[in-house]
Amino acid sequence: MDLIVRMAEPGDIEDLAEISRNTWEGHDYLETVAEEWFSQGGFMVGELSGRVIACGKITGLPGGVAWLEGLRVHPDFRGKGYGRIVSQRILERSIMLMDQGKFESIEFSTYINNVESRTMAEAQGFRITESFHVLGFEDPVLRVPPVQVNRTEISLEDLSIYREHAPCGWKYIYPDAEGSIEWMKAHSKAWVTENGARFLTANRGFEFSPLASSVKDPAGFLHGVLSLLLWKDMDYGEMMVHDDHKSVLSAAIDSGFTYWEDDGVANIPLYRYIG
Repeated sequence: MDLIVRMAEPGDIEDLAEISRNTWEGHDYLETVAEEWFSQGGFMVGELSGRVIACGKITGLPGGVAWLEGLRVHPDFRGKGYGRIVSQRILERSIMLMDQGKFESIEFSTYINNVESRTMAEAQGFRITESFHVLGFEDPVLRVPPVQVNRTEISLEDLSIYREHAPCGWKYIYPDAEGSIEWMKAHSKAWVTENGARFLTANRGFEFSPLASSVKDPAGFLHGVLSLLLWKDMDYGEMMVHDDHKSVLSAAIDSGFTYWEDDGVANIPLYRYIG
């Protein structure tokens, strides 16, 4: 039977939960956001013999970006071309919406070792526009006393260090696009240490990213990040850092953050559809 690609419906929730629980060793976020995605629109699924076995999402971001996310295939059905079919249909819908003037570009991010996704994207006409680094820290420790960290408000000046995209978890926003600051306020929290280092955390996933003052004070930024992790009693943290910010990357490694492969190479490519 052929795969049917259609818009997701609330009745798909159990099949989507099954996909989520079998992705990334059960640490996937799909199940927690599925209800929200139903109401947002742009959520598509692949159905085979009455069962949803794959999905993907088009999300609108500031600056007229159609952001592609959430591409998943149940492990029992991987390697059969179903992910490619769903991805292609999602891209076709995104192009149609762009032709109608609802979007100006189509973008997504992925992990560098997701070879299948990258190969498929490049065959579809996507090209890398920027690169970021993701580093992780398990069981954070501080060699010095923690610093006080407080909530603050994000501003355009905070995002001035980013050439084209500012990170918010695994999404990347045009800093100077209309509505970008409002979007950031809704999807992240900004923090400031008592010494003035400012950074943000994504609401979903709690990934850290430096803001402008932290690039000038990488050690202060890392001190604040580790202090916040300890304050919130978190045993793991992730950091998203632009490839330009070498001093922050160096400070992160000195503080105990590591690459998933320990290679030091930018491992999050951002793709834009060129056609």
